[in-house]
Amino acid sequence: MVVEEVRYDFADYPKYADDFVRDLVKLMIMSKMNSTARNTSSKAYFQKLVSQMEGCEANVVKYGQPLLYVKYRGVQFTDQKVTSQFVRTKGHVIDVTMESVFGEFVKTFDSLASMSESKVKWGLAGADEKEKPEPMFALLDKFVDAVGRLTALDPASPNSLAEKRFGIRNASVARKSLHLEFLIDGRLHIVELNPSKRKEKAVELLFGASEAAKAIVALIMQ
Repeated sequence: MVVEEVRYDFADYPKYADDFVRDLVKLMIMSKMNSTARNTSSKAYFQKLVSQMEGCEANVVKYGQPLLYVKYRGVQFTDQKVTSQFVRTKGHVIDVTMESVFGEFVKTFDSLASMSESKVKWGLAGADEKEKPEPMFALLDKFVDAVGRLTALDPASPNSLAEKRFGIRNASVARKSLHLEFLIDGRLHIVELNPSKRKEKAVELLFGASEAAKAIVALIMQ
C-alpha cells in the first residue's frame, strides 16, 4: 500500500482554499462513481450522467459481476484504485491523504487534484442543445458546496467539518438515485440523492447521525 500526504497551504490566497475543497470533493465523488452493468435503468442513467461530465466516459470493470466506473482523462477509476481523504485546518490549510496499492495512481490523483486544467466539470448540456443538464448535478453541487462551507466553519461548532478528516468511500448509481457514502473522522454516513422525488424527499440521510452530516443534508435542502 502506497500512502502519500500532501499539504496545500493557501495562506496568501485564502479564498482559493474554498475553491480547492470544492474541486477536490468533486474529483473524489467522480472517482468513486459506479453502477451495476446488469440493471438496464441504472446503467442507462449512469451513462447519461457520465455523458454530461467533461473528459469522462463509462468504463466496464469485472468484479465477479460487471460494474461501470468512470474513465477520466484517460485514467480508469475503480473503488480499489485510490482512496483519498482531507482535513482542513486554519481555514487555509488542506492536508490530503491518498492511498493505493498502485503507486502511480497516487501520483495521478495528486496531479488531477492540483492542476486547474483537470478540474471536474459536470452538468454540461449535451451536443443537442435541447438536452438539459441532469438535475442530479444540481444536488451534487449543493452537496459539494455544503461540505466546503462546513470545512470553513468554526471547529467549535458541532456542525463543523473543520479539523475533521473527510472522504468519499462510494458513489453508487441505482436507477435514478445516487447513494453517497462518506466518512467523517472514520465514521460512515450514507446520503441518498434522488432529484425525481419530491423536494423534501430528494435528499435523505440513510445512515449515520453526526451533526455535521445532518448539517450537510439541511444545507442541500435549503
